[in-house]
Amino acid sequence: MKYIKITKEGRILYLEKSNPRIKKGWAKIKVMSSGLCGSDVTKIFSDKKSRLRIKENVWGHEFSGIIEDIERNKCFKRGNRVIIQPLIFDRSKKIVKAKSIGKEYDGGFAEYALVPITNLIKLPKDVSFDLGALVEVVAVCIHARDLGEIKKKSKVLIIGDGALGISMALVSKELCGEVYLKGKNKKNLEVVSRLGIKKFKNDGEHLSKYDFIFETVGRKQDSTISEAINFISPRGKIIVLGVFEKDYVNKLRLRELFFKEASLVGSNCYEGLRDFERALKLIQKYLNDFDKIITHRIRLKDFKKALRIIKNRDSEVAIKILFFNEDKLIQR
Repeated sequence: MKYIKITKEGRILYLEKSNPRIKKGWAKIKVMSSGLCGSDVTKIFSDKKSRLRIKENVWGHEFSGIIEDIERNKCFKRGNRVIIQPLIFDRSKKIVKAKSIGKEYDGGFAEYALVPITNLIKLPKDVSFDLGALVEVVAVCIHARDLGEIKKKSKVLIIGDGALGISMALVSKELCGEVYLKGKNKKNLEVVSRLGIKKFKNDGEHLSKYDFIFETVGRKQDSTISEAINFISPRGKIIVLGVFEKDYVNKLRLRELFFKEASLVGSNCYEGLRDFERALKLIQKYLNDFDKIITHRIRLKDFKKALRIIKNRDSEVAIKILFFNEDKLIQR
């Protein structure tokens, strides 16, 4: 099978190796669509420490596909369309730990991937493989919304105009109407407007007026958390979804956080299959809206092209980039 290898030095290689064989409790998935995550981009471009921690060569934790081979099973069979929940939880210890497909196990930047049967969810016929690959992102947002405990009349601000930020805005908008988004990419913000999400205006009116703020940028910068503290209302809640570089130390406006008695909460991952099922239902409900988040479909062998688009994203619309294999051009 063909696959993408990202080396410890950050080089991108398009290689070939033997197809994986199923093992007990696992299924072989023919990958139909796989997503480039913001955390992948950060690791490739700058976060060498996190890159070195990945044990397997094949990345990719956001993907959907078709069951190619599976042991006899009551719930699934060959030919089923599925999405993948990539976290493999170990609940045998007091502290629940998880390994991940695309990190400790080979992931979806390949023609085929092995996935535990317990991590599969059937993909309905009315949901494309592309939107199936987006379910993981939406599940992350649903978990963050739960942590925030958003109420119907809340005023919400999302910081970041990437796939995570816009998905978070749609997830918030489903519950409460007054949702704003702050971003830098003008073309991405045009998509935001078409989705009925209000664009943030830094006119002084909105300072300290938001009940909930979701930071979705991360990386290696200290402006977004400071902005969130500046814009949050007294006793409001800031939820951080953005993936910051490993060991990066952020400078916070702690005095203002102290005066406002605001909360700063980290949000990581999701509650397993439960949040995936909720995310899938939400995508089914708003198919056209979530489809607008997907701006590029690129052949897996052209992985480097996707990285060039990310580098030049200020000059073109670039929200969610998905990969497909050579023989899957017309299937969505």
